[in-house]
Amino acid sequence: MPDYPGWVLEHKKKGTYINFQNGKYYLYAAHSERIPGTDKVRRVSDGYLGRITEKDGLVPAKKNLPANIMVYEYGLSETVLLLCAKVRTGLAREFRASADFVMAGGMLLFMHGEIRQELYESSWLSVRMPGLDMKKAPTEKQRTGMERVQRMIEDALKNRFAEGYHDASMLLPLVKVVRAGKEERLAAAPDGAGAFFRQYGLLFEEV
Repeated sequence: MPDYPGWVLEHKKKGTYINFQNGKYYLYAAHSERIPGTDKVRRVSDGYLGRITEKDGLVPAKKNLPANIMVYEYGLSETVLLLCAKVRTGLAREFRASADFVMAGGMLLFMHGEIRQELYESSWLSVRMPGLDMKKAPTEKQRTGMERVQRMIEDALKNRFAEGYHDASMLLPLVKVVRAGKEERLAAAPDGAGAFFRQYGLLFEEV
């Protein structure tokens, strides 16, 4: 082993190796593999861990994140879909193929007071009810249905939360889901929101 300084060697653990290049020290993960047909063993790198400096010690490598990271509003959308499952079933009988379009429009009216494609795409609605074109102008019947859904959502939330309705309307949208590549994770909600959810028995533990 090369004669590295002690402040470098203290970061070398089992399953790692140090590379000295251009006056700088780099730490890599590694494992050993036997070369087929021989008794020799070779070292196989498992990735760059970071740079070692005397001042800062090990400076971890920056992780490569997926190119497309999306953050969705989750808490209010998912709660409404659970509380209003019968509403959605009724829409399916009345509007058939456009039922989800009417449901999503009513939810957007309730949450934002308007219907926009951007709001739909940034909401969990676009995952639960994918492929909707919210830029399309609704028919008169569909618009009436959306406004009816808006009122029914308000009634459902008031029945569920009673005096906590206002807080629910404000705090539920703070529950987000982060999608990075194929992975989806719930983002941590603010402490005050978490206390409110526990008070009302709302458990947002996994997507």
